[in-house]
Amino acid sequence: MRRPSRTFALTLAFALPFTACGDAGDGTENAPGSNGNDAADTLSVVEPGKEDNFLSLTAREYAVTGATQVRIEESYAGRTAAERLARARELVSYRHVVVGWFLSQYLVEKERKDPNAKYGGFRSLTKNGSYEDLDLRPVEGDPLAFEMTFRQIVGGPVDLLSVMPTQISPEGRRYFDLQIGRISTEDMQKLEINAEWYRQAPWEGFDPAKVSADRLETVRLFVEPEARSTDAWFDYAGLMDDGVLSVDMHFGWDYHAAYHLKHSREVYVTLVDRGFASPVAKYEDLKRDSGPLTTTVHTPNGPVEVRVRLFWGKPGTETDPDTDAGGRLLEADFRQSLAESDIIVFSGHSGPFYGFALANWKKTSEGDVDDAELATAEMPTGRSQIVFAEGCDTYAIGSGFFQNPAKAGGEGLDVITTTSFSNAETASPVLDFLDVFIEEGPDGHVIARRVSEFLRTLDGTSPWFSTMYGLHGIDDNPRRHPWADAGLLCEACRADGDCGAGGRCVRMDGARVCSAECTADDACETGFICQSAEVRGTISTKVCATPRGACDVTSAARKAALVLDAVVPNPDRDLNGDGRVDDRTDESVTVRNAGGAEIAIGGYVISDAVGPRFTFPRGTRLAAGASLTVFGGGTPASGGLVAPDGLSLNNGSDTVRLRDARGGLVDTLRWRSTPRPGFAVRH
Repeated sequence: MRRPSRTFALTLAFALPFTACGDAGDGTENAPGSNGNDAADTLSVVEPGKEDNFLSLTAREYAVTGATQVRIEESYAGRTAAERLARARELVSYRHVVVGWFLSQYLVEKERKDPNAKYGGFRSLTKNGSYEDLDLRPVEGDPLAFEMTFRQIVGGPVDLLSVMPTQISPEGRRYFDLQIGRISTEDMQKLEINAEWYRQAPWEGFDPAKVSADRLETVRLFVEPEARSTDAWFDYAGLMDDGVLSVDMHFGWDYHAAYHLKHSREVYVTLVDRGFASPVAKYEDLKRDSGPLTTTVHTPNGPVEVRVRLFWGKPGTETDPDTDAGGRLLEADFRQSLAESDIIVFSGHSGPFYGFALANWKKTSEGDVDDAELATAEMPTGRSQIVFAEGCDTYAIGSGFFQNPAKAGGEGLDVITTTSFSNAETASPVLDFLDVFIEEGPDGHVIARRVSEFLRTLDGTSPWFSTMYGLHGIDDNPRRHPWADAGLLCEACRADGDCGAGGRCVRMDGARVCSAECTADDACETGFICQSAEVRGTISTKVCATPRGACDVTSAARKAALVLDAVVPNPDRDLNGDGRVDDRTDESVTVRNAGGAEIAIGGYVISDAVGPRFTFPRGTRLAAGASLTVFGGGTPASGGLVAPDGLSLNNGSDTVRLRDARGGLVDTLRWRSTPRPGFAVRH
């Protein structure tokens, strides 16, 4: 829901709905046992090659690169070369904002009453690059000028390069020339929230045809498609591992038809009709501190209590969206959700560089959370979260969150965004999203959905819009069905139900055996790859199988299971046996071979939410039933191993992962609160 100028409202022609501005990879999900005992409908593995950290089905990302200049202040004229270069580096991020703003103004889809409605408009958006992308060098003959190369990522439709005017360079690279405003060094540093330089005329609603030539410059930009990410599932286990799924929904103030009131009511009534217990008798009684609506769903790992809280600006109350006090409270509630909740949903007005509009920006400057503020918002580390930014042009918000130290690079965070207009008239996207986590199948368990399936549902919510939903942060999501039981791999079966929740009964090499759905090779056990499977000649999914489409590994090897047996992040005794108690060197991670055969674990990696902490030396082997402990330091008396740079586990909350030498996820242990001293975190 775009908020480009805080004063803009409009309906589309032909009585179309308001823009919200100012299915599995195969589209199906079979319940366990749903393909029954019909042999003709049993999945069969297809031989490889025979099948015909952003994922979107209707959009993709493009890399835009180019060169521009950074000019430092006159006061640096007499400084040393090193001092001038250091100052230029400080200004690089501001120059990135300049290029990003004007590129976004060119690419973003316009509405007919926008001041720059006839300028560009390719249903695309930008997100900023990073310092590491840059090559900064002095300009010969000008001690105050430095040339920088930059790289920015653009999200746009899959056919962007065929609809946007471009040319081909002699080297065969596709490029276009972009006119941008001449922004002074002093002005480009004016980024105070709500008073940024780009909110001023003529830069807001920028159209170079309406700006004098002396205020413009041209930048040549090269563009090419980025590699597309692999499909995956939502991290159900990570979100529900404590038996609670907390969902906070925030409905931003709406100038069209007070949809913040209509949609919050619709969601409340729908949840009550579906059996949620309400903390109050009726919608009118619901307040920001009333507590959640609750229900219980079931997973193979046990029951999960779902808690849904609703927030919106309620006229005449403490959250009145027309007042400064109400705006501040709406913003505080949103920030608290980011700090505490598993899932945060925003439904309201947004736009490039504008973030989340919670209050009435026509009457108060309070009650908004801009893109630039996301990097400093309090968010938990070592914990899975999802943010659903349901509004117009929210694509850039993904990179805003990933600059937050708690979610660096998207670790443990999925952000669902839009690449163009969304539909303000319907609450369907919000309700469809909740269904992803509460809809149960015939077996009584929550149906685990692939990201692509949900994106397909969203894109079909309003077919007359080209919203182009996508998910940032997918690269660390599960690429094997979250409920799949690796211990059943290659066991004989007659139907999916024999293979447990998340398992599939598959014909391999003439026999029916259990496997698991997957989207990438690294999701499968050693010796297995993710292969296409078909029913009646139609590719319908992918499952783990050996390269020749069979389960031809030995039973003992198949049942070998390496697990994270225990993690001690807050030691209170001399665990490594070196004669002294140290809360860093006595930290420990223990792995165990719970299977019936020896496992070679050389090259396996232990990591936490920050990054890799220890790699097992080449040649390391672990016998059946044996355990091996890695300590944070010291000289272990019992023959354990030592992480050279320490384990540095977070007491408050963290996630420890064990990956094989190919990077495939083997096991995960999480904790969300400080364990008591000496406590061993286990499954």
